[in-house]
Formats: sequence, C-alpha cells, structure tokens
Amino acid sequence: MSSDFTAHAKAILIGEHAVVYGADALSVPLTSLTLTARVEADPAGPTLNTEGYCGDFDEAPQLFSGIRFLFTELVEKPGRDTRVRLTFDSHIPMARGLGSSAASALATIRALNSYYGLNLSEPEIISLGNRAEDIVHGKASGLDLQTVNSDQLVSFNKESGFTHIPGNLDAWLVIADTGVEGSTKEAVAMVRDQRDSSPLMRHRLDELGTLSRRAKQAWNQKDSLQLGTIFDAAQEILVSFGISTSTIDKLVDVARDAGALGAKLSGSGLGGVVIALANTRELAHNVAQALRPHAHGVWVEQL
Repeated sequence: MSSDFTAHAKAILIGEHAVVYGADALSVPLTSLTLTARVEADPAGPTLNTEGYCGDFDEAPQLFSGIRFLFTELVEKPGRDTRVRLTFDSHIPMARGLGSSAASALATIRALNSYYGLNLSEPEIISLGNRAEDIVHGKASGLDLQTVNSDQLVSFNKESGFTHIPGNLDAWLVIADTGVEGSTKEAVAMVRDQRDSSPLMRHRLDELGTLSRRAKQAWNQKDSLQLGTIFDAAQEILVSFGISTSTIDKLVDVARDAGALGAKLSGSGLGGVVIALANTRELAHNVAQALRPHAHGVWVEQL
C-alpha cells in the first residue's frame, strides 16, 4: 500500500521587497517544476528517503524540520502506525525562491492524508502547511503555500491578504536558475537599510509597488507587452538596491538579447532565478535556448 501526491513550484512575478512595505506581490504557479511525496509501508520506519538524506526520521537534518513536525502531528501524536517510509522525488531546486519547502509540506500532508485516511479539510491542510513553513522560515507570509496549492495567479497584500486571480496571460515565462542560493534575510536587510536612510530609495521602493499594481492590470488585460516593460522597469529598481548579481545581470541581458519582452530577478535576489517573458511559444523556445549555456537549469511555463 502506498499513497503519493505531486505539488508544483511557484515564482514571484513582481512585488518582491515592496510587499514588506504594503505593496502587492504577485506569485505564479509553475506546473513544469514538481515534487512528489510518497508514503509506503516500511518495517524499519519511520524513514525518510530524499536526494540529500536517507535514514531515520528522527535523525534527519534541520532542513527537514518542517516535515518532521508534520509527521509528528499527523502520525506520532495520534498514535498511528509509524512503520512507513516517506520518499521525495523533487525537480524543484532548493533555496531559489521557487517554493520547494512549501511544495514538500503540501505534498507530505496530502500523501499522509491519503495513506492514513485522515479526511483533513482544506483549511486544516493549509494551516498545517503554514505551521511547517513557519518552522523552516520563521514567520512566513503563506504566499508560497497558497501558490503551490493553486493553479491561478495569487496576489498577496499584508492588509488584504490573498486574492486568487482567474484567467491566463496567453504568454510564456522562461525561468533560468543562477545556480546560487538566494539569501532572503540579507537582501531584505539591504533594502530596509537603504530605504530607511535615503528618501530616493524610499521613492524607488514605492515605484516598485506601483509597478506591481500595473502588472496586475496588465495580467487582467492579457497585455504581455506591457508586463514585459514592467519587468524591465522593476529590474532596474532592484539593481539599484544592489540585490542583483553579475550572474543575474548576465541572464537578464541574454534573455533580452534573445528577444524577451522583459526580464528580471524573481524573489529576494542575491541568487535564485531570473524570469523572462515571451508572447509566443517560438520566442520562449529561443529565449530558453539562449539562456541554457549560462544557467544551471532552464524551464518554460505557459501562463
């Protein structure tokens, strides 16, 4: 007997950093990048089987603290049979701002829910996932979990919360991995220090919030050309805060030279991924081909 569940990744389209100060952040599901959790009987269990660790659940690295919490809450505390193995098959790069921890939490909850017949409600699943994310990241916004659990664009605002935006853009997103782990804590501190000490940088961050609102309008109007222009304007602001890198800059330049409508870093910066927009499948293919020699992985997602 076994049960499995596959979750997908996510990427921030726009609003990174500005969201901390009240702007909207837009996050898009990436169904081309997936993670599958499988639960099956194992007489030697509970065991965890991943690319980076195979062994006893209790001895798993801190990286899996959120998963250990979920197993404790759903299996050990209620006194259920712990003789199982949890296996992850992940195609989502870790620490790139692509929601790998949220995807692993969601897939784990749903796989355990099926295996043990827990009949968890959707609010219970989301609550457990957010608690696991808080253990991994500190106080998380919940945006990653909302997006990996959705097939729609998700907007998040600190005051109004989450809004799921129906409809497609009729465009393609090319995602290029820098091969460098992002540092959210460091990047957030860099932006905060500059915002607090410089009226000019405060204004630039406000501009980033304005671009986020315009991006939502462009999505609703299926205006990929306008969204590409917004990508480029946002990237210019993010570069001014020093959270881009030479690798990010190179990938952005390559994407633009290949004809992308716009390109920018996605997430906190200082690593992670670059996203580039295309309005045809052929253009997306050309941009992806141009990026592959310079990136550690390239994926194309239809929006």
